[in-house]
Amino acid sequence: MTDKVTFGISYFEQEGRHNLPEVLNRVKSAFGKREDIRACKIIIFTALGEGPALAYNKLKEYDPKIIAVTFPPGYSAKRKNDEGLEVETPIFISERLRKFFDGVGIRVLSAKLPFDGFDGADSVKQQLKLIKDVLSLFAGGFSLCVQAVLQACDMGAVNIGEKVVVITGDCAALVTASNTTKFLTYDEGLSINEILCKPRNLSVTRKRAKKRIKTSGELFPEKREIKLLPPT
Repeated sequence: MTDKVTFGISYFEQEGRHNLPEVLNRVKSAFGKREDIRACKIIIFTALGEGPALAYNKLKEYDPKIIAVTFPPGYSAKRKNDEGLEVETPIFISERLRKFFDGVGIRVLSAKLPFDGFDGADSVKQQLKLIKDVLSLFAGGFSLCVQAVLQACDMGAVNIGEKVVVITGDCAALVTASNTTKFLTYDEGLSINEILCKPRNLSVTRKRAKKRIKTSGELFPEKREIKLLPPT
């Protein structure tokens, strides 16, 4: 028996929800090769419902148990309109998609995300933002992966200690679930067991360098004249 287990990670060149079809392909590939994760519930963070709908069609041969986590009712975000101007736009899953989800057994959880903090509790809000920022070192969507699992656990859709597959538009991971109260504890905390795929360039989360930064090898000229000291 060996203590070493090797699984591959797929990397995308850029961040963004345009990677979603490839994320689902990676998850389907993992399900096809690994019986140990086929029974895992699939938690998908989604803004408009596209992810759970595509996942159901892509993975239905495995009879997936899909949980959709989305923004709370009344949520809105700035989006560019046809004229290129940023306007406040409501973000929600359409009634038509919700009826489809009800028909195929996809549960939709809609509530404030765990790391959004509370108005008037600035110190708590700052600490939660720090956790979100640290998770975003892996990719902006990775913070949403963790929050989706916490939300599902908070609302009783999964149990503490249960392994789940979690998906966003550009990330997928195998995670041991926990809730918002206990996710940093030793006994019942959340664990990121495996990363199935993620962006390798933080094209949204990080600002791109305006010009190429010289490497240490370029700080010196290619040819240097070496003068030897006379013998003493």
